[in-house]
Amino acid sequence: MSDTFTEAELVKYVEQAKADALHSFNFLKETGTLSATWTYHITHKIPGQDKLLNIRFPWPWERSRDPVISIDTFSEKKDHILHEARVDADTVIHAHTPYLAAWSLAQINFPILYVAAQRHLLAREIPNHLDRTRSILSIISERLDNHPELAPPPALLESNGGANIWGKGIIGTSQLVLLIEEAARFQSLAEQVGGAKDYTPGALEVQWKRTGLVEKAKQYTGRFIADLLKSEDKQKAA
Repeated sequence: MSDTFTEAELVKYVEQAKADALHSFNFLKETGTLSATWTYHITHKIPGQDKLLNIRFPWPWERSRDPVISIDTFSEKKDHILHEARVDADTVIHAHTPYLAAWSLAQINFPILYVAAQRHLLAREIPNHLDRTRSILSIISERLDNHPELAPPPALLESNGGANIWGKGIIGTSQLVLLIEEAARFQSLAEQVGGAKDYTPGALEVQWKRTGLVEKAKQYTGRFIADLLKSEDKQKAA
């Protein structure tokens, strides 16, 4: 896409984005991924443009079912997470999903222990946004600065609420919403039979080979923030 965008090209791009958003919203709703409020809002950085596309879906009780479209100036949104290049994303979805919301309410980080989700992700956990007085960008940038051994997380749980999940493209990011929520659901069910366990030796390498992430995964030595904090405490005590 060129840096200069005609009005007709912009209209065409927004219409395609709206179609992708509707398709994504429908499959998340139909699969029960979204909670009963159907909370699902998109922000998408239009490539090559200083434009941030917003697509907001109506609440279930609203008579109009059409999503509301608006465009902001991206450079003016100083605290937006998409300014953080290390997350390598152009789309953020704010969604309320039942099982991720449960982890948000528990105010703990979510470890990804489900291979169907992990094979697409380098990060091993999703942090919880406990200090809501700070922006998502501030929280994630600080984490990446302080712990480069941890892969950039694909999301941030909204403490006592939903989740913000980011990725490439509207459909691609919506697929992450489905996979991460499915992980949270299955891991919650696993608690009834002894709890979700860590991956067996070699399992992650097999999964990452399937998606071409195995070499990138070798850049990160950390797994969970709790492991790093325990290690730091041992070093201080020594």
